Amino acid sequence: MNTEIIVTLENGADSNLISSIIENIKGVLKASVQKDYKNEKDTRHEEWMQKINELSKGFDPSLIDMNDERTRYIMSK
Repeated sequence: MNTEIIVTLENGADSNLISSIIENIKGVLKASVQKDYKNEKDTRHEEWMQKINELSKGFDPSLIDMNDERTRYIMSK
């Protein structure tokens, strides 16, 4: 049974150089490079959603004047 180690490189890292360095380590059978653009997009989306959640948790609903006709209209949507 083979063991795989997945390494995520930061933007701008030389993936070819790092791959060749890893291949020269004793016990390494093969090193391959795969670019996962979807993962980066998902990470940005998750970070954005986390920021939105933090904003909503920091919101004090008692500050909303529900007696205002315009506010009631917006809140009903």
